[in-house]
Amino acid sequence: MPSRRRPKGPPPRPLSDAERFAQSLRDSEEADRRAKQAEIDRKAEEARLKAEAAEHADRLKRAQAAHQRAVEMVKEAKRTGKGAAAADLAWREAKAELVELETGKRPAWAAKPVEPDAEADVDSETDADLESSDTGETEPVAD
Repeated sequence: MPSRRRPKGPPPRPLSDAERFAQSLRDSEEADRRAKQAEIDRKAEEARLKAEAAEHADRLKRAQAAHQRAVEMVKEAKRTGKGAAAADLAWREAKAELVELETGKRPAWAAKPVEPDAEADVDSETDADLESSDTGETEPVAD
């Protein structure tokens, strides 16, 4: 069976002083470039995290206000005896949103939030079905 060893190439020749200096310059420039890029990336990440925190705080504030409005609706419904079901539903939705924002996890008792894209898809399909079935022509009825 033939040997699978490959012949070794010639050993690397030693670098001259000028070549070693040029190589160290290239290495230094590359290290500087990487350090600058790392600093840019760090600042961008800080800005992103700051924006996310501000958005989360804003959403939490809106959810707290919605919850407070829902509590007022429930109180009004109890006082007047009207609209209790709608007030209770509004309170459940507001409370679920608030709990999710505060804990990061939606409560088990809460209904799944409806995705806006899913609603648009259902609406467009319904509209398309209505347009295709409503051609203005009547079908003959068999006697």
